[in-house]
Amino acid sequence: MRPAKTLEWIGLTIVKRYLSTSTSDKVEDVHSDPAYFQKGIDLILHGPSGLATTIDLKVDSYFGSDPNRKVRGLCNPDSGFILLETISQLRFDRERWSNVQGTLPARNHPDVPGWFFTSTADQVYYYFVAILNNGSELRPLHNEWTKKVTAGSGADKIENQLLRMLRIDRDLLISYELDKARSWFEAAPESAFGGFGAAVNPAYVTVNKRSLRERFVSEVPAKNHGSLFSKVAAAQL
Repeated sequence: MRPAKTLEWIGLTIVKRYLSTSTSDKVEDVHSDPAYFQKGIDLILHGPSGLATTIDLKVDSYFGSDPNRKVRGLCNPDSGFILLETISQLRFDRERWSNVQGTLPARNHPDVPGWFFTSTADQVYYYFVAILNNGSELRPLHNEWTKKVTAGSGADKIENQLLRMLRIDRDLLISYELDKARSWFEAAPESAFGGFGAAVNPAYVTVNKRSLRERFVSEVPAKNHGSLFSKVAAAQL
């Protein structure tokens, strides 16, 4: 089980439970529905009036309180940034010579824009969570949960078990309307950013623009929900 999948699973579980206890809206989990993959939609909130709000959930492990403590893929020192994925796949395989624009065209597969430009969700829920459990502790439970979800069975009992065993350093949820964030992005000066961050894959690089988190929240504006896990854990008692 890759750490990224573990992180997504934990974030999804905590955010779903938070929404189900903090709003009267019905929470629909569509993260495993292929019909929503290309749309970038993980959750749908169905309001009493019939209004639906779609959510693209992002989970980030760079929120740890200790600058020296790391748990691979699950807990890292706080970066102070919120990441905006501008390129999902920047391909390595390119022509040897540049074109008239002075760029090297991708050879066999085109570059792919990032979720910040392609997601059709109404809102992004960006959840920072630093998890102190080792991935091996969580693997058996995640495998069981995956089987339940794949079979279309309820996974509430497994999620309850996860919430009881989790050790969280700290967490933070920030939500924002995607169209407002895009408008802000186009007008924001470079002082609002801290350059780019890249994740290297075998055939491509994923590129994120690193926005200063506090400035992003105040200027977009975005909503700071604070810590979720303390509220969710209390509801388990």
